[in-house]
Amino acid sequence: MIRRLLHIFWVLPFYMGFITMQQITVHLGTVQTYEQGVSIAADVTDFDIKQIAAQSNGYVVITFPLPDGTQSERKLSLSIQMAQRIIDTQVIPIRYLESSWQPIVMIPIYELQKSTSIFNAIIALIGFIITFTAAIFASKYIRNSKPEDSDIQIELV
Repeated sequence: MIRRLLHIFWVLPFYMGFITMQQITVHLGTVQTYEQGVSIAADVTDFDIKQIAAQSNGYVVITFPLPDGTQSERKLSLSIQMAQRIIDTQVIPIRYLESSWQPIVMIPIYELQKSTSIFNAIIALIGFIITFTAAIFASKYIRNSKPEDSDIQIELV
């Protein structure tokens, strides 16, 4: 029974691989939006930083005109480092590209956003390598161990 449960360990490397690919996609989308997107001045309508235990994060709500003339409002989550760069800003210059994986890039935090996504991808890749290696060892252990006796034998003495 326990041997069979070790096969579930393979979920971890798949998850870490997914997170790695997601962070790479975010990075590529950020760069694509910055290079090909339309420059727009976005108005800040709400801004908040939350402190929960040892973690701090926040959000900003921006409104901006889309290239087709309609008005859009978006709520973007921010790390504390990103929030510090735009804390007293009423108008944030952004780049907007609707077809991108990351459609909005705030120009003042562009470099931080790029480096954060790369750092996250590297950490997730390290996690992938470690969990993949552990899953291989778990599979070898399962293959080399003797099968469990599921039959109970009772001997009369």
